[in-house]
Amino acid sequence: MNPVLCDFIAGSFGGACGLLVGHPMDTIKAWQQNSNYGMGSAMYNIIIRNNGLRGFYRGMYFPLLSNGALNSVVFAVYGSHLRYLQKHTRSDRLRKKYWRKHVFFAGSMAGLAQVFLACPIEVVKVRLQTLSFIGHPWACLKDIFRREGFSGIYRGITPMMFRDVLPYGVYMYVYEYMLEIEERLHRLSKERLTGVPIGGALQASLIATAGAVAGVASWMFIVPFDVVKTVMQAETDPSVHKSMMHCFRSMIKKHGWRSLFRGSLVIIARAAPVNSATFLGYEYCLEKCHHLLDEKSTHCVYVSLGVEGIIP
Repeated sequence: MNPVLCDFIAGSFGGACGLLVGHPMDTIKAWQQNSNYGMGSAMYNIIIRNNGLRGFYRGMYFPLLSNGALNSVVFAVYGSHLRYLQKHTRSDRLRKKYWRKHVFFAGSMAGLAQVFLACPIEVVKVRLQTLSFIGHPWACLKDIFRREGFSGIYRGITPMMFRDVLPYGVYMYVYEYMLEIEERLHRLSKERLTGVPIGGALQASLIATAGAVAGVASWMFIVPFDVVKTVMQAETDPSVHKSMMHCFRSMIKKHGWRSLFRGSLVIIARAAPVNSATFLGYEYCLEKCHHLLDEKSTHCVYVSLGVEGIIP
């Protein structure tokens, strides 16, 4: 199996795991940011207006179908760029020297690639979460395109660029750095690359910890951009927020500078379990893909020797 395909499949599985864990908190965050509510008020309104706890999962259907593909793109672009950079570095000494820079650059390129795919999904998800549209996700997407055109589907893409491109570099950098620390103690990275199973609760907890720390670190300084993105995407009138800076100024004037950090607690609390689940799912699936790749390679060797029947 091609390594890029392995990254694609593992990223898809990891993304689905992260979404299932984090969507209820994402809905709370969207209500807080769009309505300037506290956490308690946001949760109360979600339950009351949606007639129960199912409101926390409102808008999940569309991301569930697409989020796996999004994460598969992220990990595939990240993996292919990292392999390319390492391959075209002249020596092992230079590869080791520039490893972290390569990780950061590959992560940033992955963030850039996913922004253009993620923006329409984010717009639909936010409209459904905040009850700006009542109905099926595909109906919502068609309604946005009919009323607002192509620009409506890509509403809020500028703050998404600030939120996702460089922070994805930080995300991957911190994750790989954490695994480097664990490698010195448990040789986890080497085992992961050679297809050795995760090996119980200890190694799984190390991967979960690395993912959690990476998620929290990448979110710490970009909350205002996420708030502005949500506010712009929830608004159905394109004339209200003319640009990212216009939205910044409007929010500060109307609610004060603290409104730019609405939902911070939920974001940080959500980042740890979501990214733990994402990377656990990714590493688990990647391990299975590598195992399958090794089996196929062994099978090919036996076929070339004329003893195919030895392999079941």
